[in-house]
Amino acid sequence: MRPTLDDAAWSSRWRTRSTLEKSLLCLGLLLVAATTGSPLVAALVGAVVTTLALGVARVPARAWGAALLGPLAFVLVGALTIAVTVGGPTADDLWRAGPVGITRAAAGSALLVALRATAATSALLLLAATTPVVEVIAGLRRAGVPDAVVDVAAVTYRMIFGLLDAARAIGESQRGRLGYATGRAARRSIGGLVAAVLVRAWVRAGRLEDGLAGRGGVASVPLVPARPVSIPFVLAAAALVTGLGVASAAEALR
Repeated sequence: MRPTLDDAAWSSRWRTRSTLEKSLLCLGLLLVAATTGSPLVAALVGAVVTTLALGVARVPARAWGAALLGPLAFVLVGALTIAVTVGGPTADDLWRAGPVGITRAAAGSALLVALRATAATSALLLLAATTPVVEVIAGLRRAGVPDAVVDVAAVTYRMIFGLLDAARAIGESQRGRLGYATGRAARRSIGGLVAAVLVRAWVRAGRLEDGLAGRGGVASVPLVPARPVSIPFVLAAAALVTGLGVASAAEALR
């Protein structure tokens, strides 16, 4: 029951690359996606990120699609709230049913927001899908992020696997007792599963907090040596981000 994205990061072709160079690329693409006012540039950023993930870093397409599915649901809901307007008919209407309608301006704004959000999310997922969490945490520590923040991230990462194992064990025990044989039994079993996992999470969090306090607040994260930074990779990433930024600026001046 390991997270699929974490497995993808360990098997990625970019796993051995420096966390710094991947962070510069992904954060640069995220910045362009979040600031552009052009739907075309936002779509281009999304296409570039997807190409890098699937074609260059060789992230499994199934893992990539599964990781994007959740964020895309929120993006769709947000875009719909922007696109749908309430009021009287206007000359700018694309569709209307009584007081509810979609205007061209609202549809354009919704499309821009959806493309920007999807591209920005994809850029962040590219870093997550190519960099194991332990390397991200080690990179944060080397970057001078406060120890308290790094400790919380490390403890959260460790707790995920314990809670997944607990949920798996409880679920298998419930299935062995026909806890999912009927709809009513399934609802009761799911409620019991959630309650048991929450209790275990609370108890485990208390133990981890006591352990951190006993060690002076330092989480037991495996030390990951800093990898050498590839100058050609950094230059190529800078050229790519700069080119997309210039294209965004050119679209804004039109």
